[in-house]
Amino acid sequence: MHLKSIARMTLSTFASRVGLRLLLLADAVMIGRHSADQLGWTGAAYVVGGILLVLAPGLLIGCLVNASGARARQETQRIGPIWRLGLLYGAAAGIVCMLVSLSGPWLLALLGQTAEVSAEGGRLLLWIALGLPFHFAGFATLYVLEGIGRADVGAKVLIPAVAANIALNAVLVFDSGAGLGATGALLGTSLVRAGILAALVFLLFRGTDRRAFGLDHWGLPPLAEARGLIRLGLAGGVALLGESAAFSSLTVFAGWLGERALAVHTIIYNVLSAIFTTALAVGVATSVEVAAARATGDKRGMVDAARAGMLCGLGLMGILGGAAWLLADQVAGAFTTDPATRAAAAAVMGWLTLFLLADGVQVCIHNALRGMSDAWTATALNLFCYVGVMTTLAWLFAIPLGQGNAGLLQGGLAASILVVVFLSLRFRVLVRREA
Repeated sequence: MHLKSIARMTLSTFASRVGLRLLLLADAVMIGRHSADQLGWTGAAYVVGGILLVLAPGLLIGCLVNASGARARQETQRIGPIWRLGLLYGAAAGIVCMLVSLSGPWLLALLGQTAEVSAEGGRLLLWIALGLPFHFAGFATLYVLEGIGRADVGAKVLIPAVAANIALNAVLVFDSGAGLGATGALLGTSLVRAGILAALVFLLFRGTDRRAFGLDHWGLPPLAEARGLIRLGLAGGVALLGESAAFSSLTVFAGWLGERALAVHTIIYNVLSAIFTTALAVGVATSVEVAAARATGDKRGMVDAARAGMLCGLGLMGILGGAAWLLADQVAGAFTTDPATRAAAAAVMGWLTLFLLADGVQVCIHNALRGMSDAWTATALNLFCYVGVMTTLAWLFAIPLGQGNAGLLQGGLAASILVVVFLSLRFRVLVRREA
């Protein structure tokens, strides 16, 4: 039963997460076709920008868990306060992150990037930052929609948004008069994020009984609601911040290896992120199922939902990662016309596939713990494995041991396996504690 529910919800959440990822992937492909140098600068901008973007699903995860639990307990009047709190919390967090991005050139220089990469990457980061408040507030709205069983709305909004983004890129990147290269692509994506937020809010109100779901009252959310949502969100945000920072360190290591290695890593990272979007979709569905089972006191349901999510994540990562491996040359060729960069990226696609298998299972068990409202223990385990173990091993394999780009993925693979072991043990402990 849980496997069918997770698979069904995954189809909808997958479409929305793919849409969010395709916004970035379309930028990378079109910038890469325009200029290999600008693709490298964009990759450097996402050393910081990627961390800021990925904070949103972590900081707002409480919207998903609380909305799902409220729906399972038939406490629909709580949905409105949950959404309003998430919207305010998300917009404020996005503004703070936008201000942090002003220090982009300094941060990139501090991380050992060349003067040119630091200056150009920092400049491009500012265009990414324009969309951050809309991105964060949009995630709050998307999570609430998914928590109340309307995950299909995300797909209805994000797929047209990708088409709009590509059309904007065609003008803002390549047009002989208006073409701005990477600047145009990132500006267009920020504008699209504002449109996504507006569409999600419109559809939330249009397809929901506003009175029954507490959406027609605009007072301040209850303090108890705020505490629970923010506690879980802060833990989720710290976990994703640490994980994203750890993965960004791999981009730094690639920059130390040279400009070609940086371009290869940018290609691999974009392929990884596009495929990993599927695991994120499964993770969201797993979190919803586990939270609903917990809200009704179904201990067996919690375990079955977590297992179903991990099985679904493993299977999908195997299929998609295997396809990337088999079509490695064609996949790499979509990002660059440089033969040497293309060959180097294709050569490490097998390691990417192995990494995806482990990381796909990891994100599902991690989301199962979020569905159990586990906050800081899961975060601590995640940070130890990715910030401590992965960065150390990736640096060791890539630079001292001379594995290059393959070594970066080998470090990530080892850390992800360790995370799966630790988080699985933690989940068992929490299930046993449930009354």
